[in-house]
Amino acid sequence: MHLRSNMFVTLVLVLLANPSLRADSMGSSVDKTDPKILTNMGRGQKSTGVDSRTRYISLINEWAPKYNLDANLVEAVVAVESNYDRFAVSKKGAQGLMQLIPATAKRFGVRDAFDAADNIRGGIRYLNFLMSYFQGNLEHVLAAYNAGENTVVRYHGVPPYPETQKYIRKVTSLYHALNSAAAPAPVVKWQRGKFRLKRIILPNGSILFTNTK
Repeated sequence: MHLRSNMFVTLVLVLLANPSLRADSMGSSVDKTDPKILTNMGRGQKSTGVDSRTRYISLINEWAPKYNLDANLVEAVVAVESNYDRFAVSKKGAQGLMQLIPATAKRFGVRDAFDAADNIRGGIRYLNFLMSYFQGNLEHVLAAYNAGENTVVRYHGVPPYPETQKYIRKVTSLYHALNSAAAPAPVVKWQRGKFRLKRIILPNGSILFTNTK
């Protein structure tokens, strides 16, 4: 593959939808400016607008420190729970960005689960409670967020539920990716010299590596 000096090379790695990325599931696209995009995201896959996601992250950054939580952890929960969709409703009735069931929302002072600020504050309060209850054990905290604290207590740890175990892996993977994104970008050597790549977290939880400005 020959890289022209004016070509942008972009790689999209989807961390959440498919933990193991296979070459036969990847597709590419080219627009008029000729950037190359390699991705395993379907053509019809939708994501929340960047402006909305930026506002949600601002709310997370405002409230997480007040409850001694890492904002990246909260964002990872939001991404996995609702994909930044404040109107999301699960089959079990969980609502909003942090997917609070009505009883939990009421318990932590949420009046409108579909209001971004209200939902995020309530979800952060709940995570703070779980952090204290399980003495900072992140796996137990995430298991409780997904399956309920009483379930974790009953099993003396992570319950043997495939859904809960998969949930823990997704959140922790994205949490680590968000932390890595805050680190200096790596230098990757291509055929013709070196290009500094920048990491960008996309609204759907994907990690974008790009040499574009």
